[in-house]
Amino acid sequence: MRLLIFFCLSVSVSLPAAADDLLTLYARAVLSSPELQGSQFALDIAKAQEDQAFGKLLPSAQITGNYSQNRLHYYRHSTAVNPNVLTYPGKRATLAVRQPLFDLQSYLLMKSQESRTRQGEENLQSAQQKLIFDLLERYVDALEAMDKSAIIKDELQSNEKLLARVKAMQERQMVTITDLYELQARVETLRTQLIDSDNDAKIALEKLRELTGDKVANLQAVRLEAVLPPPDGNIESWSQQVGQINPEISALKHDMEAARQSISAYQAGHLPRLELQVNGYYSDTSFNNQQSPPYDVGSIGVEAPVPLFEGGITSARVREAEARYGLSRTKLEQKQREFEKLIRSAFLDMASSPARSRATDQEVAASEKSRNSMEKGYELGVVTIVHLLDTQKQLSEARKNQLQSRYRYFKARSSLLYLAGQLVIEELVKFNKWLVAK
Repeated sequence: MRLLIFFCLSVSVSLPAAADDLLTLYARAVLSSPELQGSQFALDIAKAQEDQAFGKLLPSAQITGNYSQNRLHYYRHSTAVNPNVLTYPGKRATLAVRQPLFDLQSYLLMKSQESRTRQGEENLQSAQQKLIFDLLERYVDALEAMDKSAIIKDELQSNEKLLARVKAMQERQMVTITDLYELQARVETLRTQLIDSDNDAKIALEKLRELTGDKVANLQAVRLEAVLPPPDGNIESWSQQVGQINPEISALKHDMEAARQSISAYQAGHLPRLELQVNGYYSDTSFNNQQSPPYDVGSIGVEAPVPLFEGGITSARVREAEARYGLSRTKLEQKQREFEKLIRSAFLDMASSPARSRATDQEVAASEKSRNSMEKGYELGVVTIVHLLDTQKQLSEARKNQLQSRYRYFKARSSLLYLAGQLVIEELVKFNKWLVAK
């Protein structure tokens, strides 16, 4: 975690503040992410609890000191000259050392807590990958919303220029009034759509701001010429990786293992414990703090408490542990099935993306030719304004599809890597090279 923060600080210092690409946004997100910090704190808690559990198996030593002022009064043979009243100080010190020799329950609880610590480590790794995944998804959503606004704006500007021409032509009665009305309606529709798309782009940037903790300004646009490779391997190999290296699945496995070990631990509560005890005692007072010559006593022994009955507490703890084990097992099974479904969908989506991108490129080229021919046909009076507006709308939709095909690829790839547990910083660098325009 510290190395990750150091990397992010280095990136944020080395790149200009205005360059809001994936790496700079990720550096800011790592430093401000409450989820990431919460996972780190949770891991610190688990490590501290593991040390506490291990400490129960280590020797413990305690020194107790006592100082007292005492007053001793004898009632018999008391006279005014000899009242038989004594006042004196008392000192007492005890050293007690204990070492568990056999405590199966504490040992098994320690092993259970070790699994909890491994679970915390996997959860931290999962949180790091989840942050990259969320950043990629929101970054792509923001790019898509901004591109949609840009395409609508281009179409609006084109239609506004055409509207000016048509107005001039209509004044000379070279076009019908219906063409003018049709074009005016289309221009107003585009203005309304531009307002909505601009608002969607602002909302998308606010979602990025939630991750980074501060304002996100300009985003780097996607490079249409970027080569989008299909996924390596086959769908079955990727499905297997969900249960092997996905940190969220691994964390649930450690949780199930911790629950399983706790069952044995609480069952061991029925067994006796064995403890070595070494004690040292010094005092200059005796029974009831009566003054005596100083003396010390040393002892060594073994204590073996045997549990007989605790009101059913031990049996109830075992039942609770068994229920927790069953709950963790069902959570693991549910998450594995969910991730396997998602990773298969992501693989198929990513595998089809290169062909989809090529098809959208051809769609844009064909739509541009159609729009250009319609413009010439309208100038010659052989096509109506409706046909021209339809081709312009078709070109805008083709451009949106062209960009969306790239964004769909990036989303599918990030989802595939995240579900497989491979969405690390090195992959984020690759995404940044694909997305950032040069």
